[in-house]
Amino acid sequence: MAFMLVAEPAAPISGALRRFLESAGHEVMLASDVPDAMGRVREMAPAVVMASVSDGFDGEALCRQIKSEAPGIPVLLLYLPEEEYPEARAASAGAEACLVGPLKRATVVSCVSLLMQVAQAREAVTQIRSEMQMMQSGGRREQTGSGPSPDLEFLKRLLFMEVKRSRRYRYPISFLILEPDKYAERLGSLPPMQRTSVLADVLGKLAEALRDIDLAVPFAEGRFIVFLPHTPYEGAMVVAERLLQRVKEVQSFSGLTASIGLAVFEPAAMKGQAQVSFGTLMKEAGESLRKAQTAGGDRVEGGRPVIPAE
Repeated sequence: MAFMLVAEPAAPISGALRRFLESAGHEVMLASDVPDAMGRVREMAPAVVMASVSDGFDGEALCRQIKSEAPGIPVLLLYLPEEEYPEARAASAGAEACLVGPLKRATVVSCVSLLMQVAQAREAVTQIRSEMQMMQSGGRREQTGSGPSPDLEFLKRLLFMEVKRSRRYRYPISFLILEPDKYAERLGSLPPMQRTSVLADVLGKLAEALRDIDLAVPFAEGRFIVFLPHTPYEGAMVVAERLLQRVKEVQSFSGLTASIGLAVFEPAAMKGQAQVSFGTLMKEAGESLRKAQTAGGDRVEGGRPVIPAE
C-alpha cells in the first residue's frame, strides 16, 4: 500500500480516480486547490501526486512547487482531451509523466505503478553511484558472491515488467546501451581506482541529461543501460545525441567519446499483437552498439522499430 494524492477540484473526477487507485490497494488523499495539495505533500510525502490541469486547477503550478520543495516525489499531470501538446507542457512543468482524458482504470493504475517502480529504481541507482564514489575514495564494499548485484537484478525485473506494459497498452519505449570508445584500450588499462572514478563521472553526466522518469545504470564492465519509457524513435535519438555530448564533458579523462546502440519499440505502429521481449531489445541494442563501434565510434546506431521475428 502507498499514499497517493489526487489534486482535482471536480468531485466526480476525483472520486473516480480515488476508486481506481483504491482498487489497486493504495490509500488516497484528495485536495481541491493548490494550497491544500501542498499542505498534504508537506505532511504526508505521497508516493505519487496526480494533478489536474484545467481552467479550474493549475496542476502545472502545483508540480513546479512540488519539484522546488520535494523533487523526489513523482508527479502525474492529467490533461483534458482537447490539449494538443500535453507531453511538452508536462515536461516543461517538471512532471514525470502525463495522461490525457478520458482516463481508464487500467491506464491510470499502470502509469502510477510505473512511476513508483521508477522511483525505487532511481534509489537503487543512487546506491550504485554512492558505492562507486566510495570505491573512488578508497573504501571497499564486502562481496559475498560473484553473481549479479541485487540492484541490477531489480532493474532487470523492472524492465521486464515495463516491456509487458508497453505491449499491452501500446506506448513506445526506447532502450540504449552506451560504452566509452576503445574501452579496453583506453580505460581498461587504468588502475582500478582511476577507472572507477572515470565511470562514476560518466554515470553522473548521463543522469544529468535525463528526465526523472528515465534511468541510466551500470550494466557490465564499462557499459551503461539507459531506459526511456514513453519515448518514440525521434525523442530517443535526441536523447542519445545529447548523451554523446555529455560524455565528452567528462573532465577526469581527456578526449573521452562513446558509442550508443539504440533499440525502439513502438507498438502503436505495428499491426496485430506485438510480441517483442526484453531480450529482443537487449539483442537489438547490443548489435547496434557493435555497429557504432565498428564505424569508428562517437555515434548512435539503430533505432528502427523492433519487430518480432515470425
